[in-house]
Parts: sequence; structure tokens; C-alpha cells
Amino acid sequence: MIRAALLVALGAGPAMAGPDCYQRFYPDAHMAANPLQGVQGMVLHFHPLDAGGRGVQLWAELSPEAEGIAPGEVGERYYSDMRCEAGGPAVEGADPAAETCFDLCDQGFVQIVEESDSRLLIRSFGLGLHGNTSACDGGAVLADRSAAGGYAVTTFRLDGTAEAECEG
Repeated sequence: MIRAALLVALGAGPAMAGPDCYQRFYPDAHMAANPLQGVQGMVLHFHPLDAGGRGVQLWAELSPEAEGIAPGEVGERYYSDMRCEAGGPAVEGADPAAETCFDLCDQGFVQIVEESDSRLLIRSFGLGLHGNTSACDGGAVLADRSAAGGYAVTTFRLDGTAEAECEG
């Protein structure tokens, strides 16, 4: 259900021409074993930018255990459109040499930790996700909750997938 909803949402978004698509949908057993995890499913798609370089469109759906993380309803899809740059900011825990993708609404960033055709590791530094694709309306954070409260810098592993699956 999550996968179908995310793919429908991707299909309804702007056309994507990029070569790289990754996704991950966590099974119920994984979610039960990781109660602080806030994301149940995610699709990430790289695409070329008109000005050069590459951008990212990311869709995520919160887990039922994430209640209280976002003001919207659990199960709601959240979105971020990002532009990627060769280096990272001077933020604690960030790699200044890593490719960094910044939210276009200036609500956080992710860094590319590892990238291959079959696997992508990203690290989220408080990336703000939006409730719809046409506004910078906030809504959720792409991160796990820390045991002490607040958000933890979170690494996500996604699996490479065919373009047709990514675009819905």
C-alpha cells in the first residue's frame, strides 16, 4: 500500500529525466524492532538540472510509530525537492567533502554516503519534508527520533530500482 501510494504520487509529480532511482520499503518486523524509526517507505530519484549538476526528488511516508513527529496524519506522504553540490557545510557530523543535496526550501540536507547502481546510503541532517510539492509548508523531518528526544542524524539505505518503477 505504501509503495503503491508513493509511486502514484511520483507519477503525479513533474516529469523526471534522471538516470538514478532508489527506494526502500521497510517490513512490519523491521519497524517493530526499530520503534524510533520515523520512515516506513521512501523513494529517491536523481535527475539532471537545467543549469547543470543534479537534483533529487524524495518522497517518504511516516511509520505508524512516528505519531507526534509531524503535525499531519500518520501515513501521509511527504516530499522534498533538492539540488546537489560537490561539498558539504561545516555542520557537526557532516562530511565537508561529500556530495550534499540541499532542500530547495532551505529546510535541511542529506549527504550521499555511498552510491552504486544497486545501493544508495544517504545521511539526513534534519531534512524538512513538505506536505505537498508546490509549497514550502514543512510537515515532517526525515530522521529518526533520538532516545533523548529530538532528532538524530540518520542514515538510510535504499536499493536501486528500474526507472519505470521509480516513475510509477
